[in-house]
Amino acid sequence: MKRRPLGRTGLSVSEIGLGCGPTAGLMVRGDEKARRDAVARALELGIDYFDTAPAYGDTLSEQHLGATLRALGAKPFVATKIALELTDLADIPGAVTRSVEGSIARLGVKRLDLVQLHNRVATARAVKADIGTGAMLTVDDVLAADGVVPTLERLRAKGLVAYFGCCAYGGEPASVARLIDSGLFATILLHY
Repeated sequence: MKRRPLGRTGLSVSEIGLGCGPTAGLMVRGDEKARRDAVARALELGIDYFDTAPAYGDTLSEQHLGATLRALGAKPFVATKIALELTDLADIPGAVTRSVEGSIARLGVKRLDLVQLHNRVATARAVKADIGTGAMLTVDDVLAADGVVPTLERLRAKGLVAYFGCCAYGGEPASVARLIDSGLFATILLHY
């Protein structure tokens, strides 16, 4: 398996990852044996990057992936996400913290390897983003003192998060560019 640098983390991961979203359905709808067999085979082939999110199967993906990895005694690199709804924006630090703590519990880990902001960004908030999950956020929702990034930095200081990243497609390009230019993210999700 070829390996690639993972953004600014300083880590190297398999160039092929195992997506645990609802498209293929394995982690959301697959039975326990099918999940265990598929994950064991992926690990055997050298795949050590797994991508999940609370939104995948209404938290089932994280629950099933965590249980499968524990059953196999495996500890690959796991990326998950946070997606805030418009109602969460009254208390961004609380919503981000609850999301991270929920993912930790569902995955059965002490710390999240990578948390990626799943929301898109624009100049104005909206109930739903143009694509993807959650509300449309503003750059200030993400970067301001009570925003997503400072909260993730505090969670990292507590040892609950190792790295964090963001989505860089959808939303408004100028707002996305401001997030990228901030230099605060270890990874950027790109549309390829």
